[in-house]
Amino acid sequence: MEDQVLHQTDTAPRDATPQDSVEQISPSVGHPGATTFPTLLQNLRNARGWSKADLAKRAAFDPSTITRLEQGSRAPERETVTQLADAMALPMTDRDRLLAASGYRSDTWDDPDLIEIATLLADPSLPPAVRREIRTMLRVAASHGKLHRMYPHQTPADT
Repeated sequence: MEDQVLHQTDTAPRDATPQDSVEQISPSVGHPGATTFPTLLQNLRNARGWSKADLAKRAAFDPSTITRLEQGSRAPERETVTQLADAMALPMTDRDRLLAASGYRSDTWDDPDLIEIATLLADPSLPPAVRREIRTMLRVAASHGKLHRMYPHQTPADT
């Protein structure tokens, strides 16, 4: 897939399969195979032990709305997806997966640093060797962040 810069109102291309759009976001443990919005929504709701009525009440929707969303007979608006994610207090990874499964991208991509990196990597004049170096540095930075998440009370000076 080509590198490209997306904006808040952009959606995943309609010719992309749901699996394509979900794979761009780190999958969350516990929901294997949940790639379509209806399936993912139902799995996330069931993981909490909630009925459709429970989710509807917490998200301020009519229970029939949840039924239609889980049956796939109604395509969700972005605001609907974020309202559902908020009601379930989803961690960012699950929130992003739910957005991607419904054809929307994460708010994460509005970060100016990420936009700058994406723009740089999408620049066709950038030599491939430089592109590889940047990607290597990004992997190192991501690993550093993951370690900090695992050991939040240690600062770099502590190690």
